[in-house]
Amino acid sequence: MRRSSYLQSFLAAVLALPVLASADPRYAVTAVAGADSWASDINNLGQVVGSMAAGGSYHGFVYGSGMLADIGTLGGAYSSALAINDHGIVVGNAELATGGYFGFVYSGGTMSALSGGASMQASGINNGGTIVGSMSVTTGDDTYQHGFTLAGGTVTDLGTLPYGDGSRAFAINNQGDVVGAAANVVGGAPEYPEDPFIYHNGVMTGLGNLGGPFSAAVSVNDLGQAVGYLGIDYLPGDPGDLYPRTAFLYANGEMQVLGGLSPDVSSRANDINNLGQVVGSSGLNSETPHAWLYENGVMTDLNMLIDPASGWTITDAAAINDAQQIAARACRAGVCQAVTLNLVSSVPEPPVVALLAAGLALGLARGKAGFRRPVRRRQD
Repeated sequence: MRRSSYLQSFLAAVLALPVLASADPRYAVTAVAGADSWASDINNLGQVVGSMAAGGSYHGFVYGSGMLADIGTLGGAYSSALAINDHGIVVGNAELATGGYFGFVYSGGTMSALSGGASMQASGINNGGTIVGSMSVTTGDDTYQHGFTLAGGTVTDLGTLPYGDGSRAFAINNQGDVVGAAANVVGGAPEYPEDPFIYHNGVMTGLGNLGGPFSAAVSVNDLGQAVGYLGIDYLPGDPGDLYPRTAFLYANGEMQVLGGLSPDVSSRANDINNLGQVVGSSGLNSETPHAWLYENGVMTDLNMLIDPASGWTITDAAAINDAQQIAARACRAGVCQAVTLNLVSSVPEPPVVALLAAGLALGLARGKAGFRRPVRRRQD
């Protein structure tokens, strides 16, 4: 009778395991920089770059292995780190001692200004060290921004779309595909009409828009899948939103509008990894935005994937690597800062735990009768 009582108690505890395990969060939040900081990118080693408050201005930073480093400036007061490759090489833009901003590359603790073009701004870098961004190009009638690649000291002007007058390059994958935004007509403030583009094998192709200003492709993975945002005329639920936009995924030559976390809200996609997972943010101008993760055709609020008791609100997800680590911005107790979201250590699936424990209990119940070889059954 005593053994039966022990067994019943043990099995009751086992049956409670699935309930406890199902509440486990998917991600744990780790602060990587102080108050008033932003994350911009994360590489496959988990190193994060972004901007943080520094002496009344902002400086770019690199965070890795629990260490935070201020990368300095080009002589001025301001810098911003925008992208990092898997070799730890960082690019971004910084203020010069003479004023104005210029693109830089940061490697081995040293920041160097880019060279080879006028007013160069850096936005992305791949593992081969090719840098992309925009620079000033003077044509017969005016000066425009053109997207560029910088590789081995050689600058390549990406040009524009056939119907455009300017372009900006934002990201490059390890195959050399570049994405960005290109002006679709000669225009100026306040619209700056642009279309997203992908540049492949020397050809720039426009991806179209939804009739509004400010459309751009901002990230591309090694499969050639691109994400970004499309400008739209207005949001039915918020016609006062001046420049609404919606996130998109471009894959296999087709454009897919992702929408937002709820109907009629603005959204933008910021990054896509080689698993096809997309991250971004969504929310009306009058509300605090929420970061999201898009995978397997479903968009999920990242705040549903963290421990609610942590107190964090994830407002924007900037980047995701192939280990599914996410660089983001989050707020807690009125303080907003750069964070990483790291997968919580995996635990056995609840049914497996229950089966193992039940098997152990059954063996104990047999006592001196000995252990009998179980019948093996294939589990579907």
